[in-house]
Amino acid sequence: MRGFGAASFRHFGPLGPRRPLRCEASRSSSSSSSTNVQPGVGNAVLKAALTTGALTLAGDLLAQSFTQRHGTRLPGQSKGFDGVRAARMGGFGFAFYGPYQHFWYKYLDKLFPTKSVPHFASKVFLNQAALGPVVLSAVLLWNYALTKQMEKLPEKVKRDFVPTLMNGWKFWVPASMVNFYLVPLPYRVLYMSTCGLFWTGYLSYTSN
Repeated sequence: MRGFGAASFRHFGPLGPRRPLRCEASRSSSSSSSTNVQPGVGNAVLKAALTTGALTLAGDLLAQSFTQRHGTRLPGQSKGFDGVRAARMGGFGFAFYGPYQHFWYKYLDKLFPTKSVPHFASKVFLNQAALGPVVLSAVLLWNYALTKQMEKLPEKVKRDFVPTLMNGWKFWVPASMVNFYLVPLPYRVLYMSTCGLFWTGYLSYTSN
């Protein structure tokens, strides 16, 4: 009887011994795990946005360097680099293209989780049939809206949309095959954005 004092009865309830420490620990661990989910997702989206934004900016500078070197400036276009245009393209990569790719590749990986031929072919096909037109439409809309030339957008789409999309398929089908077969999901935005350094330069050239 010597070891039973008031402190000992704190661990007994009306129906027997209580185990508050385990319950509280499990509650705290579950709550901490639930709170840790969102920051992880947010960090991944921000990383995709920053990566794609930086590479899209570099792609535009590459396109501007090409036009400067080969004398393909449009009438009225100033000499030297256009910082506003470069920032506009970088903003497109940061605000739209990077986050969109992040969720798109996660969705494709969830929809087609294996490396079987049907799943692999479906990813490659959808990447070109769904992602390509959306990105091309978005970059044209982004540039024409921010330069206040929306009245020129229909003619631009009519003239250049299909040829640009078809050129994109020639470039992106091989890149997508490597992406979906060899590159792990966390690195797909980085890989595709790196491949897209030259493609976004081309998009910047055609859309500007």
